[in-house]
Amino acid sequence: MCWNCRGLGNPATVRELKQPIVADASNIVCLSETKIKVNSISRVTSICRMEGCLAVSAEGKSGGLALMWKEGAKFSIQSYSKFHIDSLVGLDDGTDLRFTGFYGHSDLALRNQASDMLRRTNSSVREGGMDAEKEGGRRKPKTFMNDFSELLEELSLVDIKTRIGWFTWSNNREGLSLVKERLDRFLVSEDIVENMPFIETKVVRQFKSDHDAIFMNTVGSKLRERCVKPKHWLRYDTCWAKEKEAKDIINSVWSKNDRNFMEKVEDVREKLGR
Repeated sequence: MCWNCRGLGNPATVRELKQPIVADASNIVCLSETKIKVNSISRVTSICRMEGCLAVSAEGKSGGLALMWKEGAKFSIQSYSKFHIDSLVGLDDGTDLRFTGFYGHSDLALRNQASDMLRRTNSSVREGGMDAEKEGGRRKPKTFMNDFSELLEELSLVDIKTRIGWFTWSNNREGLSLVKERLDRFLVSEDIVENMPFIETKVVRQFKSDHDAIFMNTVGSKLRERCVKPKHWLRYDTCWAKEKEAKDIINSVWSKNDRNFMEKVEDVREKLGR
């Protein structure tokens, strides 16, 4: 789970934070704009039933990062600053997944510094506040959007589209004054997408912040879990058939040489009904 919480000093915000963590059994939680000092985060960690935490203090009334993880998680902090926390997460198969929680600079003129930081971390999975799709209000410069697209291509990152929800920020106004943006997202390296093809993300509405929370499930809704249970005597055969069909579809799409990586990913998603 990742959330720009806009301050954790209010007990009501902490209670709202706890609810989706418990409901989704989140193993890792990344928070930005905590607006509190490091010595105050232990209370939040305890309330949310998390075991470990690395926090970066707010500066005055702004900023502040926190990365929390559950008991039993194989976690190792690599580096951190007021804009990022970089970590290694141990997987069940013995490999490590690199996760970086990243909060972009609010000043557009200084965003190049943020891009350089992303290049240095060379992470497998990143969560960050980046500029993208917008509805209402003034449009951001096209040059900045082009720079963002080029950065993704340079670092071989895939922007994982959400299965539920889309915009992650709103000014909470009505009519023509309403502005919504997709500012928060998960960026995943291409090799991770290949190894975890069923990754899913979603947006969950939050009321104590103008930002909604985003969630990523690295297992996702695998076909075997989505099988509609027929009568018991056909149950296993039906699921196996669907799984074989899925493998055939993936092999067929991936063997084509006239498409790039992203086109193949989208084709597989479409054919599997994702």
